[in-house]
Amino acid sequence: MIPDDMRSHGGGLAARLSLAAAAVGFGQSAILALVPVAAARTGLDAGAIGGVAFLGAVAFLVCAPAWGHWGTGWRLRRLFGLLAGLMGLGHLLFGLALTLETLPAASLVLLAASRVAYGAGAAGVMPHAQAALVRTVPEAARPAALGRLGAGLSAGRILGSLVMAAAILGAAAPLAALAASPLLLLAAPDLAAGERRAGPAEERRRLRIGFPRGAAPLLAIGFGLTFGLGQIQIVLGLFLQARFGLGAAEAAGLAGATFALVAATMILTQLLVVPRLGRDLRRTLCLGLAGFALGAGLIAGAAAPWLAVLGASLAGTGIAVATPNYTAALVARVPEHAQAAAAGWLASMHVLGQGIGALCGGAAFGLAPALPFWTCAALGGALAIAAARLRPGAPGHQAA
Repeated sequence: MIPDDMRSHGGGLAARLSLAAAAVGFGQSAILALVPVAAARTGLDAGAIGGVAFLGAVAFLVCAPAWGHWGTGWRLRRLFGLLAGLMGLGHLLFGLALTLETLPAASLVLLAASRVAYGAGAAGVMPHAQAALVRTVPEAARPAALGRLGAGLSAGRILGSLVMAAAILGAAAPLAALAASPLLLLAAPDLAAGERRAGPAEERRRLRIGFPRGAAPLLAIGFGLTFGLGQIQIVLGLFLQARFGLGAAEAAGLAGATFALVAATMILTQLLVVPRLGRDLRRTLCLGLAGFALGAGLIAGAAAPWLAVLGASLAGTGIAVATPNYTAALVARVPEHAQAAAAGWLASMHVLGQGIGALCGGAAFGLAPALPFWTCAALGGALAIAAARLRPGAPGHQAA
């Protein structure tokens, strides 16, 4: 049962925006699942495909805060229509690249263009969806609404992986589903712009304003949490293999099943648990961060595979609890015209945190298999202590 306040305050809006989030998640996981197909069709090696993925990540990092600044004067459906066009163009270019089997150079150019187009479009979806919810939904219902949005993103990622599994029967149907997925953005409500469109002089002044200092602590929490997540994702399978003497195939299978379980747990947590955790953002944020720390520590000290799976599920639950709460707190700390930009910076911090976390996790694993997880446990504990010291009220919107 969804609480009555969630039904009456933003439940329908969150459900429609979660479809847009699902389109982003679907595209992310589908492309990852199709990497072997892309490599086989184009003849490109892992290094080239990795470089293409890096270009997409850079486009996302740059465009997420940029869309937050420049899209605030648009009606939401018009903006999402533009973003859907960019995402669809990226998917079409990706499919076209797979047809040029005898022209690897052309395939590389098309794949790079596809990732840039998709990254540029996808980068604007979550910041504006989050800002629309914060603008429209009462403060007490915001974590639940943002949790539903996060659940949509996770559900899209799962669905993308499942649909792409049909590629073993032929790539045409999965590619058609991929190309059509951005149409989900058109389900967005036709909300008015968050505030009146600024004049040219005011717009130039606004773009010169530095990031509000009040958002910095919550951006740091978002970066730290995804830094830990990136470490866990990159080394969990290797850790299971080293700790429990599993073969490579067994470790990969157990890691895959664990990630699926964690994703399902996070979705259920965001849909069923977050709306019932009350209105104290700071207390709930600390609870989520502590859960992440405890889960990571349980993995590090696991004496049996099921304990590692349990620890990963607990860590995922902590992330699912913490994320909508620090997102709601962050966006509420900035003036309305900067809310989408703040959400864009947060999206960039998430991507950056996961990427750097993956690099550091691999290096730490080389020193000791359990070190990445102990690092995550310590980081989660430190973030929980820092979150407990945050002032519950929003600071005065100072600009850096």
